[in-house]
Amino acid sequence: MSKKNDFKAFSISDNANVVSQERYEVNQSLQTGFSPDDVPTHVLNKVLRQSSTISAVVANFIATQSGDDILDDGDITKLTAQLNKALEQKTNIPVGVPVPWPAAIPPAGWLQCNGAVFDKSKFPKLAEAYPDGKLPDLRGEFIRGWDDGRGIDNGRGVLSWQDSTWIQPNIESNHQASAILIGNVERMFNDSFGAVSHIKNIGSSGSRARYYIRPRNIAFNYIVRAA
Repeated sequence: MSKKNDFKAFSISDNANVVSQERYEVNQSLQTGFSPDDVPTHVLNKVLRQSSTISAVVANFIATQSGDDILDDGDITKLTAQLNKALEQKTNIPVGVPVPWPAAIPPAGWLQCNGAVFDKSKFPKLAEAYPDGKLPDLRGEFIRGWDDGRGIDNGRGVLSWQDSTWIQPNIESNHQASAILIGNVERMFNDSFGAVSHIKNIGSSGSRARYYIRPRNIAFNYIVRAA
């Protein structure tokens, strides 16, 4: 539903009684204002049309972006807040897109991606991105591009979670060959190929250690616009 906008453009019809732009720009009143006893209406109408048209356009922008009624009630504080809300809404970052933030506390109008449930009636645009009403939990997580049929990371859905991979670096020796364990796949390398040579069995025992893989990184706080 269209929001109410009290600010209307004045004298905008084709046959309106306004001075032409060319004559207006050279009119002395543009520099000095009107004298008390001489106020030409066609020049006055030009002044009113220019100022009211800009007011109407700005007010319509505020109403459209903020979703509020824009009233001519003289409340400058409220109108300023509505303008700021409209400008924030017009940002190029859509509602629901995770953004790395360099502080623990999100700015006003943003929420941390911490897996929390949110009010879908209060944040309807956020609910379009997350219909289940729950934010993704990106604390300590990396984001990976969705495969979407490419065949690099099969079987994944958008917003699906994936466990880490690991390397088990034990190098063992037996009478047949030497073995290097990587992940859960044991690959055998024969000495003749030069892959592994001169492995000495020192009779070590105990459970194998697993080492998880991670790139170098910097910790940011993932946040999303709420509205």
